[in-house]
Amino acid sequence: GLFGRGGRAVRVGILGGSFDPPHAGHLRMARLAMAQLGLDRVLFVPCSSQPLKGAQPSASPFHRSAMLALAVSGRSGWVLDFRELDRGGPSYTAETLESLRAQSPRDLFFLIMGSDSLESFGQWRRSQDILALSDLAVVPREGGGGPPPRLVGGRVHTLKAKPLAVSSTAIRSLLVRRQSIAGLVPKAVMVYIERQKLYAAPRGRRERRPI
Repeated sequence: GLFGRGGRAVRVGILGGSFDPPHAGHLRMARLAMAQLGLDRVLFVPCSSQPLKGAQPSASPFHRSAMLALAVSGRSGWVLDFRELDRGGPSYTAETLESLRAQSPRDLFFLIMGSDSLESFGQWRRSQDILALSDLAVVPREGGGGPPPRLVGGRVHTLKAKPLAVSSTAIRSLLVRRQSIAGLVPKAVMVYIERQKLYAAPRGRRERRPI
């Protein structure tokens, strides 16, 4: 439905990304936004490919979706949304927001991002359209403390939190080196990565570890 309790508009957070793999930082961002902005639900939107990142996701869309499903399982108000994977090609946030707005004209949207993403926001395609369609919910991240871009007409909510240190890139690096990622991803995701042998170093390049 379009409306929450008492006929008010539904407040929807949107958390997009590669989720390669999904980790504790992603879940923390969703929890912070939900609590501090009074969101009714958070949509987790795995991208097909990110235009501002040169490298494509390491894991397939199938595996990234499966890991994300495990990560959000059992969480009230957390919903998977696969419209960017279904659309294919480069994933542009403005197109995703327009699709959501057409589907739910009365909902209020909050785009959840790390402070590092806010710094590059001026490079995003149709950034002004994004600001017209949603508020920004910014979570502090380590290495993302520079001055934010000048946003014309946008509403930015800076969430109160200690800076996030975890990243998918760092987790993939640990896995290649066969080091533990315990605590960095949900346990179900860690088991899935182990069983599917995701992010392993190519044959012949694995480091021999002392017994």
